[in-house]
Amino acid sequence: MDVQATTPLDPRVLDAMLPYLINYYGNPHSRTHAYGWESEAAMERARQQVASLIGADPREIIFTSGATESNNIAIKMESHPVAQARV
Repeated sequence: MDVQATTPLDPRVLDAMLPYLINYYGNPHSRTHAYGWESEAAMERARQQVASLIGADPREIIFTSGATESNNIAIKMESHPVAQARV
């Protein structure tokens, strides 16, 4: 029953992601070619969707590669003086 390392994939997610796993697989940070442009546009649409679902500003949404990276960002942000001033 441990789904910490992996979880079942919702079929709706597979349907949404399939084009980007097969046809539009460019790096969204590669801005010198169409593959990168298409991926960047998709990432920005996803960022907007997530932000609207949780009532956040899209600039607050950060996609990471996994839990360790997410944890490190959270720790660094919390220890940053600007973050502490907001609290």
